Amino acid sequence: MMHQIYYKPEQKNKLYPFATPYYHEGLTIFFENKPIEAIVNSADSPTIAVASWKLSQKLRRHQPLTNERLESDYQVLSFTRNSGRHRMMAMSNQWHPGFLKTITLLWEKLGLKMPGEAKEPIYQNHYSAKSDIYKRYVSEFLSPAMELIEKDEELHALMVVPSRYGSLSREADLKSVKEKLGMTDYPLCPFILERCPSLWFTVHRIPVTYL
Repeated sequence: MMHQIYYKPEQKNKLYPFATPYYHEGLTIFFENKPIEAIVNSADSPTIAVASWKLSQKLRRHQPLTNERLESDYQVLSFTRNSGRHRMMAMSNQWHPGFLKTITLLWEKLGLKMPGEAKEPIYQNHYSAKSDIYKRYVSEFLSPAMELIEKDEELHALMVVPSRYGSLSREADLKSVKEKLGMTDYPLCPFILERCPSLWFTVHRIPVTYL
């Protein structure tokens, strides 16, 4: 089952007709990761996908997403695919200053060995996974990571530095970020966390397939 998060009433008509809407009015430095945690923990479907309301605008037209594909057989299904030469970690460090230092520290403080690169990069949480896999990721990594970020002063300070997303993307809603978080740019935190599923799948050798 796919859930789509939306933040304003006018965004609801952008959702896929087969998606379950999830209205999230608030905003934290974790962005959609808090809704992901809540949705996954309460889900009872064989597969789980949690994406933003913008998903249909992000996918290529020759890669249609259907409910039948979501219900097919896979471990993890990525909705997008990068070239074989793409290096997620290196590119992220170019886009977002301090990325590599901060994500490395997060994994170290969680007591985990982080791979140097993701075998199958996934961005923006654009994937579906078998329920047991998604629930394991949330319970073993995402929830402990967010709790640590909230409690650890050093890590928290690094997570809230400007990400430069406001200058990188025309889609950035800086007005909402300013109103709800009091920040002039998106914090680094959500860009760190959205890349962690790929790394966690790499560590656990979970195969990723594509639309």
